[in-house]
This record gives sequence, structure tokens and C-alpha cells, in this order.
Amino acid sequence: MGVLAPLRASDTPIGDIHVTARSSRRYAPWLWVLAALFCARVIAQPIALVFHPGFLPPFDAWHSAVLPYQLLLASQGVILFWLAWTAVRFSTAAVTPNRRIGVSALILGTLYFSFMALRLLLGATILHGQRWFARPLPTIFHLVLATYLILFAHFHYRGSTQAVGGTEGNDDV
Repeated sequence: MGVLAPLRASDTPIGDIHVTARSSRRYAPWLWVLAALFCARVIAQPIALVFHPGFLPPFDAWHSAVLPYQLLLASQGVILFWLAWTAVRFSTAAVTPNRRIGVSALILGTLYFSFMALRLLLGATILHGQRWFARPLPTIFHLVLATYLILFAHFHYRGSTQAVGGTEGNDDV
């Protein structure tokens, strides 16, 4: 089964199915907002490249040049697919909390957020001359992705201890 396996009556006691469904639906709007922000970023960059509208920062402001743009765009497409897929799963309560996923995603999301916050701080101060640090837009959208991951992790971590009485939850990974 996938990371977000469908909620099945055999996985969770009947009384807790409603708790899990209600809980996942509370996370869904926030996941959709973060996914929409990232989607806007993905759409805005090629618009800035082709049309140069005055209301958008120039193309180079969106790109730290670590990856060639074609590879960056392809990876952003994969990320957008995952964001939308998981947000749909949360919206429809088709996700079962899993403590292992929660712990792993929480560690990864917290490290990701911390490093990107540090990147933003260093780029605004002592490393303002270094391109990777001096481009705040990519860093801000990395913070958006890190926040999504932390919310995803929080549901899995918190929900696995509440919905299943402190056990590990569903082991589908």
C-alpha cells in the first residue's frame, strides 16, 4: 500500500474512524493553500521568462541556478503531483495516521525548514553576495514546501497516537 493508504474499518476501531476522518479534513485546507502557493510559483517563473510582466520579479529572481531550469521544472511537476495527491487524500479522509511516517517526515520537515530559514537569514546578511543565498524567492517557496511536510508529519504523528490509542497505527508505507 502507499504512504497514505485508504482508511479501512479493519485498521481502526469504528469509534476512531470518525476522529481520523474529521482530523484529516481539518488539515486539508491548509495543505491546499500551501500547494496552491507552490503551484503559483511554478506557473509564475515561466511567465516571467517569456512575457516579462512588470508585476512579477524577473526570471532570475525565481531561480537559484542549482539545477538547469528544465530539470527544475520537471521536479516541480513531480512535487506538485504529490502535493495535490496528498491534499486530495486528506480532503476525502482517505489517509490513515502512521507514527513512523510522522516521525520521519517531522524530522525531515523540521531540518528542511531550519536549513531554509538559515539560508534566508544568511542571504539577507553575511552571504548576500552569494547567488544561492541571495535569492530569497526560491528559499521562501522551500519554506512553503517544508511547512507542507511538517503539517503532513503532524497529522501522522499526532493522529497515530490519538486514533489508535497510542499504538503505531497503520504500517502501510
